[in-house]
Amino acid sequence: MHAALLESVVKILLKADFNVADLAETKPRCFDIVARKDDLILILKVLYNVDSMKSEAAEEMKKLTKILDASPMVIGERFKFDFLERGVVYTRYGLPVINLATFYDFIIEGIPPYVYSAPGGYYVKLDSEKIREVREKLGISIGEMAKLLGVSRRTIKKYEEGTDTSLPIAAKIEEILGTFAIKQIDLLNFVDHEIEEEDISFEGKEGEILDQLRLIGLSVYPVKQAPFDAVSRVEERQILTGIKQVREIEKRARLLGKISEALETKAAYITDRDCKRRVDSVIFVLREELYSVSSPKDFISLLREKSSEN
Repeated sequence: MHAALLESVVKILLKADFNVADLAETKPRCFDIVARKDDLILILKVLYNVDSMKSEAAEEMKKLTKILDASPMVIGERFKFDFLERGVVYTRYGLPVINLATFYDFIIEGIPPYVYSAPGGYYVKLDSEKIREVREKLGISIGEMAKLLGVSRRTIKKYEEGTDTSLPIAAKIEEILGTFAIKQIDLLNFVDHEIEEEDISFEGKEGEILDQLRLIGLSVYPVKQAPFDAVSRVEERQILTGIKQVREIEKRARLLGKISEALETKAAYITDRDCKRRVDSVIFVLREELYSVSSPKDFISLLREKSSEN
């Protein structure tokens, strides 16, 4: 079921002309698909049952969201004991969760969701300014509006200040005012998560590499569950960075290259030994070469030189 769902998500993205990289064969991973179209970057986790989403993976997805200026989503079919409803946004560890049909509507048809699930039922975000403007235009007082809705005056004021409400109440408001009164849910800006340069533990040579990158002047954001080990930032440039000194570096570098091509960004793998095979889109840098670099500008120059050599 998971494989079929993953394949369907990829097909939808390709139909919408996204550049796509899927990581179905990679473990561990906090995301299954990265995709880019123009300036829009999506980081997607695909799970048939969303309950299997782990908090650690969710936090790392949110972290990558900010680092890469991307939008995260979880796509599934079941949540807890129920199937996910079309057009409804659910939440798991602060991430938006939707089913395949909702994803299709959003990506292919351009139809955003308007309803979200929360304890107690389904809710919507009211267009508070529009509600107030139309109510005043129709000459309906707050007191009259409260009577028509069967709520208190204070509740009406809250609605006009931006408080969300249930679907039945929203439908009644629209009936009274004769206008559409709810806001779409902004899937692309759903997550608001501040990031810090978290000190994820790397020891030995790998730890030395991270320290040296920071000493050079790069902002370095280590990650745990991805085919790359960090995202290095030089001004507005982002570089997917590999540092793990594993036996099959070339195999890991191919995954790194796959992602960098989809995201249209640079990728660098810093190694302690010379690699026999070159990998498209990935620049291999020897650890000792870092010690000849003294600034972010020099580091970018080094990458350009190595790229030309490749």
